[in-house]
Order: sequence, then structure tokens, then C-alpha cells
Amino acid sequence: MDKKRKNYLYQHSTMAALAHGLFSGTTTFKELMKHGNLGIGTLDEFDGELVILDGEPFQIRQDGKAYKIKANDTTPFASITYFEPDVQFTICDLETKAQIERKIASQTQGANVFYAIKISGNFRTVNTRVVPKQKRPYPPLIEAVKAQPTYQFDYITGTIVGFFTPLYITGIGVTGYHLHFIDDMRTLGGHVYDYALLDGVVEVAQQTGFELQLPQTSEFLRSDLNTPNMLEQIDAAEK
Repeated sequence: MDKKRKNYLYQHSTMAALAHGLFSGTTTFKELMKHGNLGIGTLDEFDGELVILDGEPFQIRQDGKAYKIKANDTTPFASITYFEPDVQFTICDLETKAQIERKIASQTQGANVFYAIKISGNFRTVNTRVVPKQKRPYPPLIEAVKAQPTYQFDYITGTIVGFFTPLYITGIGVTGYHLHFIDDMRTLGGHVYDYALLDGVVEVAQQTGFELQLPQTSEFLRSDLNTPNMLEQIDAAEK
């Protein structure tokens, strides 16, 4: 892409593919990083959680630690945007995930569009989990996440990034909030399922468009992605 499209969400592959167990990487980070500077996703063989912050991609592995990603590493699923916030507010006292989400909802344009989210500051707690690396034959998503280790980080400074996806996009993305965390030292993080912020800044960018790139591998093209109870599986794995 020659021109940077700010607040234009680019996604590689679908959650339906992950639900079916298509975990092999189908695009490189050299290609993915042409489309943004903030994002989330996973790695080849479903090996952990992806955090893209300030144009730098990190892999959070099963040990909960962050590792730098190389240009020739690959991903089976990722979402990315050139982030420029149009809503920003400060948190000065302890607020929970639910309280912050209500504030975001009150200051944005409703639940029918995509939003990129960035929450930076001092967290009372961040609860994360990290999907373990898988091996062929890959299991369905619902089985792959059963052995996820969980972590609780108390009194930690860092950044949560991710996206809000409308409910009608089921099967393409994770509907609602899908968030990942990395600390300021870029040493640890994971998929966020709960948090409480002591003080910091919440930034939100409504996405003006959405581009979906589908893998062109024979495995993707020939798979039946109509997985039974797919939406329930995605919710159970990602929420």
C-alpha cells in the first residue's frame, strides 16, 4: 500500500478460519505492517498473542513474556490500523473495565461501526491469558484454548490495544471488545479478559472503512468453515 489510510481497519483472514483450526501462518509481518501501526492477532501455529504498538509487533508466548517479531514471521489472523484517535479522555481514579466501556460508549457513535482502542497508564490489575502453540493436526479453536495459562499483573504500567467489532460481523471478527496488553518495558502481556485502570488515557478511533484479505492457500479455500456452533466457540475462546 503506497498511501497510509488512517483509521482504516485492515484484517487478514477470519475468526471462522481460526474456529475451524486453520492456525498456519498465511501472510508475513513484512506484508502486514504495510497496513498500520496498531493491532492484534496471533502467530503461526496459533503460537501466542500478537500486540502491535507504535508500529512495532510483539509476540506474547505461553510463558506470558513478550518477544520481538521478525519480518519473515507469519500470522494466520491479524487486525491492524493506522491509529489516530478522535475520542480521548483521562482516568484519574480507579475505574473498572465495565466503567471504561460505558464511557467509551457514551462518547462514540454507536455499536454499528468498528473502533480501535488504546488504553495507556497505570493499571491496578490486568488479567490475561495466552494461547499455547499448537501442532498438526490442529484442533478446533475451542479445544486449543482449553489449556491457556492465565496471568494477573498487579500495579503495572502499560498499554491495552485492540478493537471493538459490531455484532453483525460475527464469524469475521471477535464481536465486542477484543483487547491485548503489553507492559511499558515490552517484556510481558497477553489477551485481556479483565482490567482495572488507576490512572491513564483512553483513546478511541472510529474506523472509516474495513478491508478483509482472505488467505489464498488450498487449506483455506477448500475448508468448510461452517463450523457447528461457531459463534459460541468464538465467544467461549475470546471473551
